[in-house]
Amino acid sequence: MPLFHFDIHEDSRLTPDEDGQNFANVDVARKEAMLTGASIAREAFVAGSADHVVVDVREDEHAPCLKISITLEVEELSDG
Repeated sequence: MPLFHFDIHEDSRLTPDEDGQNFANVDVARKEAMLTGASIAREAFVAGSADHVVVDVREDEHAPCLKISITLEVEELSDG
């Protein structure tokens, strides 16, 4: 079973995944990366600690095979 690493970027902060997790294939890893990214983004956005979260997914020790990117954009609108 392949080993996938999820390296997390919150704005300019990088948290590399040294351990990784086993998933049956890249499709299963993609779903887990989306859930992980959404969870981290929600916490970071609410706390105000980041407005851009990226999950780079690496299979074994190779270069990233996919990237999940989540950005918060807030636009204040005037009262007409």
